[in-house]
Amino acid sequence: MPIHPHPTNSPSSGTFTLERLHVIAIAVAGFVLPLLMWPGLTDYNYAKSIVSLVLISVLLVLWGLTAWRRPSWTIRIPWVLIPVAGLLLAGVLSLIQATNARVVIQSLILLIYFVLLLWMIANVVRNQRDVQWILVSLLASASLASLYGVLQYYGLLPGAPGATGTNAIISTMGNRNHLGGLLLYLFYPAIILLVRSRSQWAKALTFVAIASLFAVLLLVEQTATRIAFALVTVALGVGWAIFRPGTTQRSKRWWILGLACIVAVLCICALSLPINSPAGSASPIVRMWENNSGSERVGLWLIGAEMLVDHPVTGVGVGNYKIDFFPYKANFAATEKGGDFDFPLARVSQAHNEYVQASAEFGSIGVFMLLGILGMLAISLWIRLRENNEKNRLDLLLLTGGILAFLAHSVVSFPVHVVGSSLLFIVVCGLALSPRYGENMTIHWVLSGWKGKAIHIGVVIMALVVSTVAINDLRANWLMERGLDQIQAGFYAAGEGQLQASLALDFAPRQTYYYLAMAQIQMGEFDAAEQNLEACMTSFSDERVYLTYADLKLKRKKLEEAQAAIELLLATPLSADIDVQARYIEAVICVERRQFDQALRLLTSLSQDYPTFEPALVALGQLYAAQGLTFSARTSFETALQLIVDKLAVATSERESATLTERQLIRDEIETLTEQRDHVVSQINNLP
Repeated sequence: MPIHPHPTNSPSSGTFTLERLHVIAIAVAGFVLPLLMWPGLTDYNYAKSIVSLVLISVLLVLWGLTAWRRPSWTIRIPWVLIPVAGLLLAGVLSLIQATNARVVIQSLILLIYFVLLLWMIANVVRNQRDVQWILVSLLASASLASLYGVLQYYGLLPGAPGATGTNAIISTMGNRNHLGGLLLYLFYPAIILLVRSRSQWAKALTFVAIASLFAVLLLVEQTATRIAFALVTVALGVGWAIFRPGTTQRSKRWWILGLACIVAVLCICALSLPINSPAGSASPIVRMWENNSGSERVGLWLIGAEMLVDHPVTGVGVGNYKIDFFPYKANFAATEKGGDFDFPLARVSQAHNEYVQASAEFGSIGVFMLLGILGMLAISLWIRLRENNEKNRLDLLLLTGGILAFLAHSVVSFPVHVVGSSLLFIVVCGLALSPRYGENMTIHWVLSGWKGKAIHIGVVIMALVVSTVAINDLRANWLMERGLDQIQAGFYAAGEGQLQASLALDFAPRQTYYYLAMAQIQMGEFDAAEQNLEACMTSFSDERVYLTYADLKLKRKKLEEAQAAIELLLATPLSADIDVQARYIEAVICVERRQFDQALRLLTSLSQDYPTFEPALVALGQLYAAQGLTFSARTSFETALQLIVDKLAVATSERESATLTERQLIRDEIETLTEQRDHVVSQINNLP
């Protein structure tokens, strides 16, 4: 397999047609993925992940057909792919200390596929028409996503449940932050269409689309995207001064000037709006940081740093940050630094900083490779900008703007883990490294005869395997949702069957274990429920998982294990609904251990902090009664009884207007409250 400095063959007319089809297929994928929504699945990004694996498989098979249409197949290898291969190797090594190896494999497959997509685009995009087709598809997709978000903003289409205005915007991305990121990364690359289109109608449509995207970018009110846009604009100004891209025709300059004026006006209008920030002596930057959950983000970053310290070479495993987060959160809270973060940090999926999360998951080997990727990408873009003609420099500078926007936003967000955002970044990088802008920083691998055909057969096999697993995961997710619906409706046996079927199909199941355990607890299958909760702790670490686990262990009189789970929960500040239940279980454990004085202190403190939590009052009444304190016992029981009666009245009134699923939940609540009421009445009647 010789490697040559230059390609040895040019495509024939037949292959040329196949390549055009390939570029169109890439454009279609770029249009479809950001807009994809799949009803019945857990979230938008999951559906996009599964479908992206299938679509990229199809694109890879199309690319490999080149080996059958030509006597030789020349594959371009951008130099940046060398450290990328090192990062993938670091990902494989991260299996060594990973809590969940299947999550590592699943994450690596998705990462490898997006790397292959970049590699493919960097090979097949060869002329300006290819670039424009792909950018048009991305701009059209982003425009429709923006329109959907605007309609949600005005309440014309349903958005986030119970939200209005800006908070209702989720569009097709599932989150207004993700939508803002998508628009940010596309803004500058889309300007290529404005300066390259020959038709005035095309220019006008592009102008309106780009201006509209920027307006929606401001509408989503994401501080990070606004700051990133400003930084990238400054960087492009510096790049313009250094590389001096070609001056376009005067008519095209007016289009750019008009867009710049609209952007400036929109920015001034956005800055003139009142800022909802608390008054005080803090600087505007500090207030902005706190208003955007800056302290919480720092906590997530420090926890990621602790993971790297504990696993300095290979990291905790790709995709395992979210799994290891919960136990690390408890350990972090016990440190001197952790004591400063006295606010709840719920289960998180990402560190809200891609560089921190990559460091924690890949280890120092991965950090070194990541720095190599960024350095090689910077060198490649610099050389291409320097060596190209003036017109191409403008294109490359605008594509660089999209790349810089993604990298800047990654400091406080997680666009790498959002399929729509990652897709746009990969496409923009692929365009910038494609032969359309020269052969600098590229080597060529020539496969002749059976070698190219053998690699294509391998690609086909890989595509079939990955697509089959992906489709099974899709089915598993759908079954999990149906099983959860059955459980919420009170059909626990049916729900258990659906969830068991989901587990059988899912390559790396996560919260399915928790839902299955909930059904099994209701049916009295406690051994199986314990096993599934323990499996869930190594796949979906969550406060409710530990709470349910502690409660189940308590009911089974396994007090040591229940105490360990509760101590882990209570090691950090919790949300009110979790905190009250965890503290109650802690008190009941003391009662079971006959540590009545400590139980009394815990229950008294709990009832003071949560005066409407009647189980604590009932338990207090029982402790008082056991000690012969009849008056105190009666007071606690009667207070609890009144709370129960009031909640019963509310639940009964809500039942009539509730949906079918809500009625089942309310029915269960009424049944529980009725049992509590009868129990409390019996306790009162038994008092002297």
